[in-house]
Parts: sequence; structure tokens; C-alpha cells
Amino acid sequence: MKRNGSRGCVTRKTRFGSRERDWLKGDAQRGCVCLYGGTVDPQPPASGPQASSTLQADLRLVLCSTTTTVEELCAQREVEGLYLQLHGDLLRRLDPSERPLQMVYDYLAAIGYQDPLRVQREAANSDLSCMIRFYSECPVNADQQERTLLTGVFSVRKGKTQLHKWAERQVLLCGTCLIVASVKDSLTGKMHILPLVGGKVEEVKRRQHCLMFSSAGPQAQTYFVNFDTLADYQRWHRQASKMVSQTISLVDLSCYSLEEVPEYLSYSQDLTHLNLRHNFMSLQGPGGLLNLPR
Repeated sequence: MKRNGSRGCVTRKTRFGSRERDWLKGDAQRGCVCLYGGTVDPQPPASGPQASSTLQADLRLVLCSTTTTVEELCAQREVEGLYLQLHGDLLRRLDPSERPLQMVYDYLAAIGYQDPLRVQREAANSDLSCMIRFYSECPVNADQQERTLLTGVFSVRKGKTQLHKWAERQVLLCGTCLIVASVKDSLTGKMHILPLVGGKVEEVKRRQHCLMFSSAGPQAQTYFVNFDTLADYQRWHRQASKMVSQTISLVDLSCYSLEEVPEYLSYSQDLTHLNLRHNFMSLQGPGGLLNLPR
């Protein structure tokens, strides 16, 4: 799995203004949290203990204290939640009662820092984000998104004969199947499901950026999908090729920091093996594990 760890983070330096320096003086329990992925305001708030300065497009330096909770930071930043990533690995949503700055201080103490003022200085350095990083929204990894769900509106034709015409349809590639909607811009109508495990995906040479998807078995069905760009064509070909080459109906979604089961996974009715280890899903709720199809 491709991790979401930062690249080149050692070149990022926090830059304090006089307001930030004044905030840190005289109280070692005050500090800064580097917050990634939030919306950058054109003008930061003029005052207040949790005001922030814009460092770059995806990084905000948020002033707070060791008693400041996630709930308070979310209210101040107008975001729904905060996410924590350690060492570029899995992300998890923080509980509202957790205290980000205290977590940073505890982390520094665990690796040997003891002097309170030194801890305060190190916590304010954005280079520390290489090891412990906070996000104001869950970052999307392109490779992860590709393996979980591909979707788009493309020109589609059913069957190998010329009796069926090409038509614009919503198409999804998820789990172990290709899903074709009966209408162009909606997934509310009838859904045509094409199981791909043991089937075929082939290039259609007489049309540019076109793939033929076929299910396995004597009653095999076929769909042709014409993609708009070479990038889409290659992305779908790569993922579909993995599906058809499997000998069992397996979907591996481990280590994806998922909070709920992907919605369209329920269409994979031939699914026999599903790996959801090392995620952060709850048992209850719309995307909970207890609502998995059986």
C-alpha cells in the first residue's frame, strides 16, 4: 500500500510572527499544532488564543494549549473532525475529547525530550509532522481511491453484436464487479452487475480507449466501455485486470484507514473473502460492519 507520509517535509520550517511568539512566552503548556488539509482563510483571525497563521496552502499553524480538545479546535476551524497520522502510516479520526497538543507533548516525552521549553519549541516545528501529523479532513490517496472505487460517465454498449447502440451511462468498478446504471447521471434505477472474477478484460483495437469486459461461464455477458482519455482507460484496465486474474472472489481493503464499508461493495454478490483489517470501522451505523451483506 502506498502510504500518505509527507515527502520533503524536512524543508518546511514554521515561521513565527510577534503574535505567535507572545503566545508561547511565559507558559510551557501553550504551543502550536501544525494542521494539514484544512481550508485556508484569505485572512486569519485578528486575535484569540487559537488564531492561526498561513504557512502554505495545505498547512496551518494553530495556536492552542495542552487543554485544548479536538472538539474546541473543530469549532474554531469549522471542520467536522481531526485525523491523526503517525510515521506516515494509518490515519484515524480523533475523539472529540482528545487533546492534540498534549498528544504531541506526550510523543516528544516518549522519545526522550524532558525540558518543558524544549518540548514547546520542538512541538512548534513543522518538521515534526514527518512523525506525527494532524489533518482537518481525511486526505485522499489516489492509489487507495483507485483500488476502492472507480466511477464515471462513459459511452457503453452491451453485447458483442451491433444490435445494441452506444449510450452514455454511469459506470462503476468496485469490489469484484463492473456496475452499469440504466440511466446516464443516476444510480437510482436498475443496476446491471457484471461479475469479473475469472472473466476477461480486453482492449478493443478498432476503437480508441475502449475496453471489453466479459464475465465468466457459459452465460457470459459482455459490456464495451469507451473512455474519454488514455489516463481513464489505463486506470480502469489496470484495476479490472487484477479482478479477472483472481481465482477466488477476494477484496482486500486492509490498511486503508476506512471508517465505513464502501457503499457499492454490496453489489459484489459473488464475494467470498473480504479483508477489512487495520481500519477504523464501527459495528453500528449505515457503513458499519454489522450491515455487511450476508
